[in-house]
Order: sequence, then C-alpha cells, then structure tokens
Amino acid sequence: MQYPAAIIASVALFLTLGAGERLETRDSSEFDPAPQAVRHIRWPKRTIEISFSNSLLTPGANIKPDSDVVGAAKRALARWSSLANINFIVNWNSSNSVSPIEGGDGVSLITIADTPENELFNSDSTTARTRVFFNPETGAIAEADISINPQPRAEDGTELQFSTDGTPGTYDLEATFTHEIGHLLGLDHSAVLASTMQSRQAFNGTFGLPAMTERTLSEDDRQKIRSLYGPAQRLGRIEGRLIDNRTQGVLTPLSGVSIWAENVVTGRVMASDVTAEDGTYELEGLVAGQYRVMVSSASADNTGAPPKFRSFEISNQVSVKTNAATPLSSNIVPAQAPALNPKLIGLNAELSTVALPLEPGKRVKLYLGGEGVDQVPGTSIAINSPYFTVDPASLAREQLQTPFPVISVELQVAPNAPFGDYTLRLQSNSGETAYVPGAITIDPAASAALSNPVDDFRFFVNQHYLDLTGHEADRATLDRVIAPLAQCGSKSDCIRARRIDVSTNLFSENDLAANTAFLNSLYTAAFGRRPKFAEFETDRGALAQVKDDNRATFMSAFVQRAEFKRRYPATMKAPEFVDAVLLSLAQNAGVDLGTERAELIGLADGGNGRASVLTKLIGQQALIDAQYNQSLILSHYFAYLRRDPDESGYTTWLNSIKNRPPHDADTARSVTCGFLNSTEYQNRFGMLTTHDLRECN
Repeated sequence: MQYPAAIIASVALFLTLGAGERLETRDSSEFDPAPQAVRHIRWPKRTIEISFSNSLLTPGANIKPDSDVVGAAKRALARWSSLANINFIVNWNSSNSVSPIEGGDGVSLITIADTPENELFNSDSTTARTRVFFNPETGAIAEADISINPQPRAEDGTELQFSTDGTPGTYDLEATFTHEIGHLLGLDHSAVLASTMQSRQAFNGTFGLPAMTERTLSEDDRQKIRSLYGPAQRLGRIEGRLIDNRTQGVLTPLSGVSIWAENVVTGRVMASDVTAEDGTYELEGLVAGQYRVMVSSASADNTGAPPKFRSFEISNQVSVKTNAATPLSSNIVPAQAPALNPKLIGLNAELSTVALPLEPGKRVKLYLGGEGVDQVPGTSIAINSPYFTVDPASLAREQLQTPFPVISVELQVAPNAPFGDYTLRLQSNSGETAYVPGAITIDPAASAALSNPVDDFRFFVNQHYLDLTGHEADRATLDRVIAPLAQCGSKSDCIRARRIDVSTNLFSENDLAANTAFLNSLYTAAFGRRPKFAEFETDRGALAQVKDDNRATFMSAFVQRAEFKRRYPATMKAPEFVDAVLLSLAQNAGVDLGTERAELIGLADGGNGRASVLTKLIGQQALIDAQYNQSLILSHYFAYLRRDPDESGYTTWLNSIKNRPPHDADTARSVTCGFLNSTEYQNRFGMLTTHDLRECN
C-alpha cells in the first residue's frame, strides 16, 4: 500500500523588527503517520514523467501578469536534472487538481489552478504544497503532485502574488517551483539557510534585493539529490551516530539534530543531514578532501523552538576518501542549556531567517539578533572561510524593536569569493559557540537559466564587462555582442570559438591591458615588485579620472606614498635615486636603461623630479616589451580570477609563453582561452563546469 506525504505547508509569519512589517513564509513538513521501514524515499527509476496542467497556460490572479510560468517550471526541473541522473519527461494534461489523500491517479501533476481541491490543499499554505505517494516499506515514489497556492494571502488577508521578474512584494515563482520539485523527488527540508530546500521563502524586496538566489541549487542540495539518484562515482561520505549521555547511565540517540560539513580550505558548506530516530546521519556525495563537521540542535524547519543543547564542532579535520565512508560519531557530555541563540540575520536594517545574498568585493553591514548575541565580542564573530573578513572594531549594539538584542558588524567580501554558502560563527565571552549554517550565500548568477552560468550568453557578456571594464554593459551593447553567439544555435564548436572571440576582443578593446602594463612597469621600477590586485583596483580607478596622455597628477601622488618614501627618502640625491631605480629595473625586469642615466638625473633635479623620472622610464619600449608577458598574465589573474597570482601558477603561465614573441595576438588569445575555461573561473558563478582546457588546443 502506498501512503501520501503532504510536504511543505507554508504559513505567514509577521515580524516587527524596526524596519516595518516583514513578511516571509515558514514551511512545516507533514508526513503520513504510517510507519516507514526506510529512511529515504525516491523514485524507482531515473526517468520521471511530469504532467504540466493546462492551468499553467492561463494564470490566475495569484500570478503577476506576463510572468513566464511555463519557463519557470521548466527551468526548475532542469536545475535538478543537471545535478543528478534524473531525466524529466514533460507532457500536458487537462487535470487541474492534486490527487486526494486517499489515493493517487498515477499522474504527477504541476498545477496553478484555482480549484476547490487545490484551495483546500493549500488552506494552511502561503506558497505551495507537494503531495507525495510512496511505498513505506521500499520508499519507492509512485506519484507526486505540486500545487501553487491559487489564493495566497497574508495573515491580515492581504492578497499575494508570484512573479518571475523580481517584482518587490511578490514571491519568486521559479524559486517556489524549484523547492517543491525537491520535495517531489523525495527531499525533506535542510537546516542550511542558503539551501533551496531550507524551509523559508523570502519576498522579493527582502533586504531591498530580489529573492532569486533561492532558485539556485546549492552544494547541500546537490549532496542530497545525488545521495538518492547518483552519480556517486569517485565520491565519499561521512557517517556516524550522535548519542546524548547527559542523563547518567542512559544513552539516548539524538534525533532531529542538524549536522553539516564544510570544506576546510574554502569554508563552503558542502553537505548536511538531520539525524534519524536512532541518532544516525550520513553526509554523502563528498569529493575527497578535508572537512570540518558541526552540530546544532536548531530545527531544520526553523520553528523557533529553543535548542536542546549547545552547538559544537565534532571535528575540524575529517579526511574523506574516494568511494569510502569515514566514520565520525559523538557523545554529548553534560552541558548547560544554550545561552547563545542567534535567531535572525539581516542587511540594510532588516532582519530575517533567510540567507544573506552578498556580492564579491563588497563591504556590508551585517545584523545579528537573538539571545546572548550582545555577549559576543567583535573578535569572536567570523565566517568559516578565508573569503570573508569581519571588522571587529565596527561592532555596534542596534536599537531595533525586538524582544532580544541585536548587534551589527561590518564584513568585507573578497573579490574572488566563489559561488557557495558559508557559515556564520559566534563565540560569547563565556566561550559558548553558536553557528548559523549557510547564513551567507554568494550567487552572482541566480537569474541565469543554465547549469553553468557562463553558458548563458547574457550573463556571460555582462559579467565580462563587469570584470574587464568595471561596469555593466548597456542594453544595446549586450544585444550587439550576444548576436554572434546566438547565431551559432546549438553548434558547440561555433559557440566555443565565439566565446573566446568575445573575451579576447573585450580584453583588447578596453584599458585593462594598457593599465596593467603601465602599473606593472611602474611598480617594478619603483618597488621592485608587481602590483597587488587591491592596488591595481585602486590605481585603475584613479587612472580613470585622468586623461591617458596626462598622468602627471597620478604620478605626483604616487611618489608621495609611504612605501615610496621609505624606499627613497628625501635625503637621497638625484644620482642616487636614479641609480636605485635603474638597478631595480635591471634586477627585476632584466632591462638595462643606463644610457638614459644623464637625462634622468636632469629630470630628477626638476620641479616634479621623481615623478618625471618614473614617467620617462616606464614609457621606454624596451621595458614595455620586457614586461609584456608578465603584464599579460597578471591582467588575466586580475580580471578573470579577481585575485593575486599564486607563484606556482604564475610561473607556469610565464613558462608556457616565454618563447613566443611579445604582442602576439595568438598568444594573447591562447592565454585568454586558458583562463576563461579554467575551473576556478567557472566556479566563481556556480557548481558545475562545462568547459576545460581542451577547448584551447
């Protein structure tokens, strides 16, 4: 016999938090009380037939006019299909209502229709519900129906809507579809805030931003779906059991406890689970590497119930091997009830329980609310990742209308922070630690439709303009540059070639290469080193304020820098200064410009002497040619990877082009291709990579 599980019932939750009423949804999972012999439910086959109700073609008042309903549903299916061995076959059906709880009709339906059955099914829901019919002994799913709420309303009766364009005050329909399809596939909720399967959906306009990151599947979502459907090749897992021995002589399994694993190097949340009734858990789908594992008793449904025990770290160095299970269990020893309980996070003076969508390279003011947060010093607030830096001196107590304290702190996000979800870590003055798993998400391509965002032409071109020029492309430019890509149709060879054309042309047509060459020569002459990424970004902005043929203002300011004055004190005479700079060029650039010495000494004695000497030197063709390869590689690290070069990679690149002539167009194209198709570049925007260096052969 098959039993239904009605998954995700959403109810409205109002919070008055100092910035006016905030409305978001809270999900609760309802499973049929019939006993299950299996922990997981899944479809028995990887080809799943889904029926779109004809209602998707005639949206009602619950959908904002001109919304792309069918496209949103198809994209949501494609996101899940791209992560696992799942093939969806879509057909159309005249049925409009979900099957009754007593039994299914064998049709897995997605509907937005306003029918009595759907209204009753969504009576306690704000966004949507999914009913799953499965065999409790085998876990095999036979049918699953999704109903988008035909009459969504807030608690005060306000009518709500869905949209697909980010309209403030609406729910994102594609995000709702994506979440519900996860339930259709057999997934329950996640305690990772940035996971698509976490239990809340925010309005568009929360924090003053579109709520589209909930469309995008996370590493946690990938781990969960692959644990059910694969592929599992070359993946490992962490598994174990959590026991509560706080009652003397009694060992009680810890059930319903959230546990998650983070990559030790990047800090990204990679997998999570909620312990079963016997206290067991499985963190599956992990690539070989080192992981940090944490535990919290906070509910995956974010019900607001107080934690049962204090959060803790099981291990900060768990080794996972390919195709193997790593055991990791823990017994909780007697401990006090938690006094530190972060409940809400926020931006722009708004608090919520959804992940904070941050942008690489930006500095933001982050809000934290909950019991005990005012007992956390600024030095004990951190993100478990090298891509984030908290400024402890910025810690402040905020006066918001909440029943618990609220603090704020400023956070700097690294320009090369990759796509992913990251955990917030707090430690109070008493030493107690608390975590908010997945509190921060980096997702610059949430609106992109494809599994690898760089394959989305519009995203690809606009991101290139941001990276290479520092600003977005206007609509006309986007359309013009995209046109040749679109003309390729589905011809992969054509698309690959034209992607490189777009990247190479944009690289050569803006001031990136020229500014990198100028600054690299300047820093080599003045400091005997190349510029750092942060210095380049600042100096490039300063250069943009002056004309290309008149950089005197910039150079005058440059020689007043503290590093320059330390290296060349005012007591240094003109010949000494010139000799020091010439020696720096000879040692660090391999260029002998001694024939210019007399003229340079004359310039050094002038009114703007040292700036004039540097200007003269870095304009020498011999130096420009000698530095060309270094500047070419450096500019690609700055533009494509948004970071300083690592010495190993930098040297490898230089060696690969050292025998090629300077200013060679084919050389520049091959370098651009290599960076463009690198895994690191693609991982800035998503989990999946669809390009590699073989495309550059």
